[in-house]
Amino acid sequence: MKILGLVIMLQVSMFSTFAGDFALGVDVFLRGYTQLVQGKKVGLITNQTGKNAAGQTTIDLLYAHPDVNLVALFSPEHGIRGVVEAGEHVDDGKDSGTGLPIHSLYGGSHRPDAKVLAQLDVLIYDIQDVGSRAYTYIWTLAEALAAAGEQHKTVIVLDRPNPLAGGVIDGPVTHDGWDSFLGLYPIPRVYGTTPGEIGRYFNAVHKLNCRLIVIPMAGYRRSMTYDQTGLNWIGPSPNIPSVNSAICFAATGTIGTLGNMNIGIGTRYPFQLVGAPWLDAQKSAEILNKANLPGIKFLPTEFTMPTGPWKGEVTRAIFLGVSDVRKFLPSTTEYVVLDHLQRYYPSRFKWNPEKFRAFDVAMGTDRVRKWLMAEQAPRTMLKAWTRNQRLYRGAIDTYRIYQD
Repeated sequence: MKILGLVIMLQVSMFSTFAGDFALGVDVFLRGYTQLVQGKKVGLITNQTGKNAAGQTTIDLLYAHPDVNLVALFSPEHGIRGVVEAGEHVDDGKDSGTGLPIHSLYGGSHRPDAKVLAQLDVLIYDIQDVGSRAYTYIWTLAEALAAAGEQHKTVIVLDRPNPLAGGVIDGPVTHDGWDSFLGLYPIPRVYGTTPGEIGRYFNAVHKLNCRLIVIPMAGYRRSMTYDQTGLNWIGPSPNIPSVNSAICFAATGTIGTLGNMNIGIGTRYPFQLVGAPWLDAQKSAEILNKANLPGIKFLPTEFTMPTGPWKGEVTRAIFLGVSDVRKFLPSTTEYVVLDHLQRYYPSRFKWNPEKFRAFDVAMGTDRVRKWLMAEQAPRTMLKAWTRNQRLYRGAIDTYRIYQD
């Protein structure tokens, strides 16, 4: 209860300090709350997205601050510079600028090493996320909270925007038996919060017992788009170079696990395309647009891949033109696209049993695939999602920090 009160107190005071202007959690922290770590040994979980609004790295800012004794760094998937490909092992290392040790949280374990954590008093978390459960950064946070709770350490989250406009909740909830590092706890595919809010939810609902402090953003509303913050986008991983790729990740990422469709990886528009040489892009765009999915229009396009299985071939594709991210439902869109592909291209779009596991893990359940393969109408699946989303929505509202 004391921690919840601290978050509310920070909200009230910061809004008067910043006079309605937007400010990241890291900037709010450095301008008024560094006393929280005075006299303490601090570890920082971050990567290349950990920068303030002026583009200075959180590593450098904390290391140079007289109130902060930064002694260790921790890197998530893709490494502290964000150049390691998805799923690849991340090694320990040393930061070239500060000389601080870098401890990998995507090597042998996803939790901070118990011996390393024992030497710290506080962990600070500052990473930009994409708003999808099937992206590992919120699970890095969850594991840090659990480890810190076991050793009675403090975790401070420097909050950042959700590129999916904060309030959007969509897709299946992770089912029993399908927990993984793409879904350790049962939340929807699109979970509708900032990192700080979902951290509060994990800590309370799953009884992680961590002393958690969230430094909220100033001037942020749930309905704000990323562009409205005025921030420059910094890609959180190699294939999320733009905010539009981040927005579309939850709409095409699971399609990509099937291996039979091109989702734009290797092009200028990763996760914004769904195509194959055999696709009738014009016809598919027309059919999908008739579904009147909120916040999106499908556009036909084609391109030639320079590498990969379709090297040199013309790939015909639908482009996901998100017109209103506040209405866009990524998981619903993905289901409708998959349903369309198997209905209209039955001789071309094939389910490969060797890919079932990857698809189901990313989806957090095997039910979606089975319903698709049985050609269940989208509305049937969406009704099932709605029931679970309603339960989650009622629970998550308790841990929200920002207004609409």
